[in-house]
Formats: sequence, structure tokens, C-alpha cells
Amino acid sequence: MNKRVLSALKNIEREKLEALLLSNPVNISYLTGFRPAEGYLLISSKGLVYFTNFIYAREARKLKIWKVDVSQSNIFSSIVKKVHSLNIKSVGFEEKNISYLEYKKIKELFLKKHIRFVPSYGIVERMRSVKDKNEIALIKKAVDITSSGVEFIKEIMNPNTTEKYLQVEIEKLFKLKGDETLAFPPIVAFGRNTSIVHYISSENKLGNNKIILIDSGAKYGGYCADLTRTVLLDKIPLSVKKVYDIVLKASELAIKKVKEGVKADEVDKAARDFIDRKGFARYFGHGLGHGVGMSVHEEPYISPFSSETLKSGMVVTIEPGIYLPSKFGVRIENMVLVKSNKAEVLSGNIYRRN
Repeated sequence: MNKRVLSALKNIEREKLEALLLSNPVNISYLTGFRPAEGYLLISSKGLVYFTNFIYAREARKLKIWKVDVSQSNIFSSIVKKVHSLNIKSVGFEEKNISYLEYKKIKELFLKKHIRFVPSYGIVERMRSVKDKNEIALIKKAVDITSSGVEFIKEIMNPNTTEKYLQVEIEKLFKLKGDETLAFPPIVAFGRNTSIVHYISSENKLGNNKIILIDSGAKYGGYCADLTRTVLLDKIPLSVKKVYDIVLKASELAIKKVKEGVKADEVDKAARDFIDRKGFARYFGHGLGHGVGMSVHEEPYISPFSSETLKSGMVVTIEPGIYLPSKFGVRIENMVLVKSNKAEVLSGNIYRRN
């Protein structure tokens, strides 16, 4: 068993469980390195068993770390049969990932064998929140690719360019330089559309708009990036410049707060209090940031309601924003690496207007 699996086993024991049934493909990939990850992984001190179908069985068998159980009919029956044969009496499941139908089917079968099916959360997610050197290197590469997307857009855009066109061009660039899949569909918004937090890009043309918001994320080696840049063009209205500078300062204050041992809600507070003092509190309605890794949104979450403590090795976004309905919005999102006494900004220079 590899180090990650051994660590997971220790976490399972702390939860007073004999085994854990993973259904989250990202968690399965994290522990085993198996990228397709379409199936269920049973982890116990008695070994690993991967339950899948014929489509993925051949690739799965190339790994020597587990036994592969290929279901010919009912995968749930296969899981219960194996658990019973291993004399396991308590199995945890991922309560945030498994569907009610899956839960109902498996639990019914487990009850017949007097096996407990126990909800659990965070056993693998807490491990994923702290990155090792290899993970950080992959994230940095994803960030570099994503940063190049903003410069690329600035080169190809013109008054007749549409949001949709630029969105598609970003996707092409990211797929050429990184993984085939992206961290998430890019957002490109012009003018008043920048005031919509998760805007869906349209055929709207740039025209005379002076503000562009680009929220995008490439993937590299299975790891994500997530950056937002607000691009200000020439002859910016003072009202836009004022808001941009407030968001930029809020970002700086939050990043200076980031280091090992600091509470996540304190980082959020550093940015939120500044925006509040400037009179824009009601226009900043989302959390300040989140962890990024194999998923674009993962632990830790940085918000007023977070009880998490930052640890060295975590990679998080810092993304304050101000959104004035039907006028414009500004969001500046950077990715930072938590270190023992400071934050390392992974996404370039945050102090210049893009």
C-alpha cells in the first residue's frame, strides 16, 4: 500500500470504522493514481478492492495495488458479497457524494448481513487539502497556463469580438497546453455583464465597453487552476477605477494575513472589513476563497462561516469582488500557497491592473 492509502487507513480507524467505500472519482484517483476512477473503492486493513464494470476493468487491472471486481450485473450485490466475505461489520460511505438511490440499495443489502453502513465526510478530503511538492508543481504549471490565457485574449480581442468567441479560444489554448479537460468552463464578460458573479458568456460584442472580466482555469496533470482578472481598457471612468482599487487593496490585505495557523475566517475578515469600511459590503456576497487541487473547489473554504485553520501546503484562492447590479463588477482572484510564515502568490503580480 502507498503512503496515501496508509494515511487513509489511519483516518478510517479514528472514525471507528473497519472500512470505507469511496464513490468520489477524485478521491479514488488521489489515493491510487487511477485516472478513470469510474466505480467504487473499498479500503480496509485487509486490502483494496475496486468495483467497476467491463469498460474500465482492463486499465484498472494494470495497477497492482488492488483486487478488481468486475460486476456483470448488480455492482451493489458485488460490494456486499465482498464485504461479507472479509468479515467486515462497519463500512463508512461518502455522504456528500453518494446518491440516495445508491445509499438505499447498499444499506438494504448490508442490513441483511448485519453490516453497518455509516455516513462519513472528510476522511480523504482533509488529506487532499495539504499538497506535497509534486502536487504544488503541477498546480503551478496549471496556473502558468491559465495566466497565459489572459495575455492571449488581450492580443486577439477587438471591438467586434464576442464573449463567446473569447471563451472558446481560451478553451482551445488550455487544451493545447494542458489537460484535455478544464478546471471549469471559462467566463468572459464585457461591461455590465461583469456584475453577474457566475455569468454565462454570450454573443455580446466588446464594442465600446471598457471593462472585461475573465474567470478561467486550466488543468495540468489532473490539477486545477482558478484565476480571475478584471481587465481595464483605456479611459476608465473614475467610478470603475475606485472600485478596482478597493478590491485590489482588499486582496492585498487578505494575502498578507495568510500563513500557517491562521483561521480561515480571519483571512476572509481582513478583506471583508476593508470593503465594508469603503461602503460596499452589500455588493460582496460570496466567500473570499477556497482550496484548489484535483478539484477546483475543495477544502479549505475561506468564508465568514469557516472554522478551518490554514496549514502549510494548502493552496487557496483569494478572490474579493464588488458587483454593482446593471453597472459593472470587479473581481481579482489569485492563488496562493500557504507557508509557515507567509503566503506565496502563485499567480503572478497582483499589483498591476490587467
